[in-house]
Amino acid sequence: MQNNTIPAVEKTVAILNCLGNRNGGATQAELAAELDITPSTCYRILQTLLAADFVRKGAGGRYDLSNGLAPVVRKLSDFTARFSVVQPVLDRLAAETGLCCKLSIRQGRDQVSILRAESPRPMAVSGKIGVHFPIVEGSVGAALLADASPGEIRELAASCTVPVAEQNHAELVLAGVEAIRRHGYCFNAGKNRWRVDALSVPVRDMEGNVIAALTLLGSDADFTGDQEQALAAAVRRAARECAKLCG
Repeated sequence: MQNNTIPAVEKTVAILNCLGNRNGGATQAELAAELDITPSTCYRILQTLLAADFVRKGAGGRYDLSNGLAPVVRKLSDFTARFSVVQPVLDRLAAETGLCCKLSIRQGRDQVSILRAESPRPMAVSGKIGVHFPIVEGSVGAALLADASPGEIRELAASCTVPVAEQNHAELVLAGVEAIRRHGYCFNAGKNRWRVDALSVPVRDMEGNVIAALTLLGSDADFTGDQEQALAAAVRRAARECAKLCG
């Protein structure tokens, strides 16, 4: 997979992602330093994006996304609306289990949560919407990569730039994927940066392709004894509902 990618395009995507995640844009120097791109390459990419009206240059030499991306954003809005119909499913799952739940999708080498339902408890583990994590990380990564080949998973782990456990231990992801194939879910007992327990199930479309991951977030006490199996069954039911609604 890595040999079939174009470095200049990867850097362009990185710049667009960076600008999309920052308020107020960024200067060329900031982008080059943050993304480890040489100043000359960063300049040429920005000039190309300026010519396509994908970015604009404002006061203080700060670059930001421009209206030329509107057609892409419009299509993405339709894509997001496709998933928004499952919010009631997440709300019911949170009420049934007493835990926060979230729906995540894959974006290239990242995973990002796009929907969330809070726990009805006064105090509970939660997570922010729109935050990017490496695609290989945790139970969500295993669910989103449930159909990926071992070779692709190893390449994604090796190319990960965030110091997560999976970066040097692709077997963690492979074990999670195997758990999903055997049991229909992956449970991560606090083996992550946040020391949060997470249980994830893939959401598939009508053709059987993985389109999202549905996850419950909690602590050790939430998944003890028979609770893990009961919670897994609840998430699998909810994932099937999500699949029907998303088409």
